Amino acid sequence: MNKELEKLISLHDLDVMISDLANNDINKQEKKLGLSPDSAVKELRKMRAELASTIDRKHRDMYDRLAGHYGNAVVPVVNLRCSGCLTQLPTAFFASQNRNDQVETCPSCGRFIYWCD
Repeated sequence: MNKELEKLISLHDLDVMISDLANNDINKQEKKLGLSPDSAVKELRKMRAELASTIDRKHRDMYDRLAGHYGNAVVPVVNLRCSGCLTQLPTAFFASQNRNDQVETCPSCGRFIYWCD
């Protein structure tokens, strides 16, 4: 898999974790278990900043725009469809054997897509 694509997926995963810990219900449950969600969020944000600094600026800016617009900027391809907008991808996308060797975007919604064969 392309290293830049791996970084984008990891960035998305960190954003999801940060968002989950910001949820009041999850935050309360974490505190009941004796965990410190505030320190976890701080650490996750630090990790996110470090990872984001290693991503090509063009991809990082696009990621930020997509995340702001859709909430999720990186989505898997499921049943030959972008799982973000559910549009079936053109044949050229799934005919290639090197699907995850480069950073690809959905031609319909623009989200970053990856294949999980």
